[in-house]
Amino acid sequence: MVSYVEKNLQLNATTSEAEVNNKVMNLAAGWYIAMQSKELGKKPQAIELFSRPLVGWRDKAGKPVIMERFCSHLGASLAIGEVVDGCIRCPFHHWRYDSSGVCVDIPKVAAPTTDVIPPTARQYTYVTQEKYGYIWVWYGTATPLFELPKFDAAENDKHKYMLYRFSFPVKTTVRRAIENAFDHHHLITMHNLPVLDQIRLTMLNEEDVELSELPFAKEAWMGSFIEARIKSFIGVGAITKVLGLNIETLYNRIDVWPSGFISTMKFNGQQNEKLKAFTSFTPISENQIIWHILLTINKTGNLWLDLLSYIVFGWQVEVGGLEDKPVLDAMSAFTGRAFIKSDQSLLKFRQFYQTWVAKVQSN
Repeated sequence: MVSYVEKNLQLNATTSEAEVNNKVMNLAAGWYIAMQSKELGKKPQAIELFSRPLVGWRDKAGKPVIMERFCSHLGASLAIGEVVDGCIRCPFHHWRYDSSGVCVDIPKVAAPTTDVIPPTARQYTYVTQEKYGYIWVWYGTATPLFELPKFDAAENDKHKYMLYRFSFPVKTTVRRAIENAFDHHHLITMHNLPVLDQIRLTMLNEEDVELSELPFAKEAWMGSFIEARIKSFIGVGAITKVLGLNIETLYNRIDVWPSGFISTMKFNGQQNEKLKAFTSFTPISENQIIWHILLTINKTGNLWLDLLSYIVFGWQVEVGGLEDKPVLDAMSAFTGRAFIKSDQSLLKFRQFYQTWVAKVQSN
């Protein structure tokens, strides 16, 4: 039987989590990156995610587990425990929890003993997937509302691409970071994209795309594309000529889900894309995220040209991302009240995003 004290502890914890989730961080239900796969080895790792202290570890099969960090017994940190027989063991009293968060063993330290495992001896765990070199967790509802976005360039078709991965911390929110995908004017004013005439952004509707080719469920999708006539993508004449990038037109399609987006870039009306960028985030706490970008660059078959293309394109995209960082770091959490016509797509995204914030349930 659950005691009065235990019931009140559960109630208080749930209320507190609801306040963090829905009011402070304003996070949409969706898939988020907990960490890179290479960061989680055999030892448990302490992480902070969704303004919560969590622990990451791998079970006997090597599958990642993300759960609340502090033991349900007396609050010791499981991050300084160890994995024993496929379970995480508390360093204090050696209570062991399986990958579902259930306590499966309390050592008998004296005999005879009448101790039994309390029904409240469990840790909250997240639905987890490991893909594209990241460990992902689903946030917001008990079960995922859509599958993890498909990105064949980093999986089934990765032999056709070179992968360039980078990340950086930013003092901003997930919503504000994704809004950059719809703020096409800052490409000119801040990133000095050398356009020959007006850059154009068009919002996509369901009738504009093949729904079967969307990387995730249409209910979670919002899309746009940017077109521009430009002088050069790289901006360095000699390198541009070597790479064959005497670019006249840039086409960038953006497929957005509530917690990230995929950019697909083509040049000069080519059928195949040159670059694809998979962007998502680690929401650490209020106004603190890690911005992750997985860039895939199409191979040409020429080793030296591919190497140069990898360096130049990877460098260009990373520098472009880092240029935004000081502005976002210093930006007010209050995100404006004066808007113009070109902001319509950004405002439409905000409405879309808030519908997914509304789907978040307290855990």
